[in-house]
Amino acid sequence: MYFLTSLTAFFLTLAAVFSSPISDTGLIERHLPASVCKEVVIIVNVLKLYKATPFCSSFLHISTATTTSVVTTTSTTQLTTGTTTTSYVFLPGNPPAPSAKHRRSVELEAPEEEKRNLEGLPSYIAAFASSAISKACSCLSLPTPTTTVTSTSTTVITQTVPAPPKFSTIYPCADPLPSPGPAYGDAPDPFPPTIPGSENSLYYLDTPEGASAQGCCNACFFEIANCIQAYWYSYEGCVVRRGTGVMGTGQGVTNSCPNGVISGLVYGPDVNPAFRSSGNIVGPCGSAYNNV
Repeated sequence: MYFLTSLTAFFLTLAAVFSSPISDTGLIERHLPASVCKEVVIIVNVLKLYKATPFCSSFLHISTATTTSVVTTTSTTQLTTGTTTTSYVFLPGNPPAPSAKHRRSVELEAPEEEKRNLEGLPSYIAAFASSAISKACSCLSLPTPTTTVTSTSTTVITQTVPAPPKFSTIYPCADPLPSPGPAYGDAPDPFPPTIPGSENSLYYLDTPEGASAQGCCNACFFEIANCIQAYWYSYEGCVVRRGTGVMGTGQGVTNSCPNGVISGLVYGPDVNPAFRSSGNIVGPCGSAYNNV
């Protein structure tokens, strides 16, 4: 008996507190007969207190209105044409040591899924009869739930682009020679028309260029412009053969190749090294390096 008296007092208090609409809940009485809503005013006020719009929409089985939205997108695809060319990037010294790959263990903990039973009643409303709850929910202005279905329309545009160049990074003068990559090889004999002339320079053993095969290689690749070929002799030093009047392509311009790559300068294997030399060292301005 004490419990029922306390419960009645609680709901009478709610009726006194919520006898007028609460503006910040968004729940407003519908234009129903006053007698219907007065019968369940206590439940109406409880629903307002707990902002029970979602509960009432589910309880009354209010249908969801569906709207359709059409989104138009443009997709661009590229069609590659032509032949991929290889551009060489020559760097001094030795290639960097491969870095150790660290494995990172990642744990993905799935969060617990919150489940809601729409047929069950929340604790704040469980003491009332279903018919009374239905009337109370009907006294509230409940918005119609809406959902939007998006339809996508895609327009495909095809663009034709030339094949991108392939870049190959090489350390031609890495220690010890021969290094991986074009360090030793032969220039074409005779030179192509793009190299109308040439001249030789000798660097003796007491110079940085002539002190070792690496020094001679570095001189050809990174110091002397338009170096076509170099040779290192252990008893004399380094001979660098430089092209004169070079007609470059304008592509791949560097300090070593101020006119760019030299068309027709195709290097092949070192089958006939210079007499008493460590081998024929190729130059940095070749258009191709075949089997070197």
